[in-house]
Amino acid sequence: MKILAVDSAWDNMVVALCSDGKVYSETSLDGAKKHNSLILPMIDRLLEKANIKISEVDYFAAVVGPGSFTGIRIGVSSVNALAFACNKNCVEINALEELAYPCCDKEFYTAIDCRHNCYYYGKFNGGFDNMISMGEITAQELDSAKCKVAKCKVIKKISPSDPNALIEISKAKIARGETGALVPLYLKKSQAEREYEAKNMDKTDI
Repeated sequence: MKILAVDSAWDNMVVALCSDGKVYSETSLDGAKKHNSLILPMIDRLLEKANIKISEVDYFAAVVGPGSFTGIRIGVSSVNALAFACNKNCVEINALEELAYPCCDKEFYTAIDCRHNCYYYGKFNGGFDNMISMGEITAQELDSAKCKVAKCKVIKKISPSDPNALIEISKAKIARGETGALVPLYLKKSQAEREYEAKNMDKTDI
């Protein structure tokens, strides 16, 4: 089975390709503004390394969020387009799930800094495939939740995604039949939307 997986939801973009059991990967450290121009060349280089054509890929996967609004849109739209062109299915990867792999603690959290002393969080029980809840939480609330359970682990995102995790999560979802077109996952509104709503509220108050 051949799987192409992309995570462009952060400043560091990761592209992974699994072909006949071997995983090839590339990571860009050039920042989110470069994702749009780098994603296809990175994919081309991996296909060349694996000596396969894009049409030979069986499944296409991407991190759909939460994360950078622009980065998510680039990854989702690019991967959807490639899958459509090749008439193949897609696999959605939640960024909080990627952080959870391969932890199998009875109860643990994953957390992604979303600025202003807040985090996107995921609460898991037993592994990445059993997320109990997710949302936005303050740093203080996250610390409080951690303290409620003795030795409860909190895994925070501090580095680029693990290519092997992207592939293994994709495999697990494919085995369960969880495939289809990608849909962006946003846990809060973009800054532009929030500013627009604030302006309209000010006008209403006049």
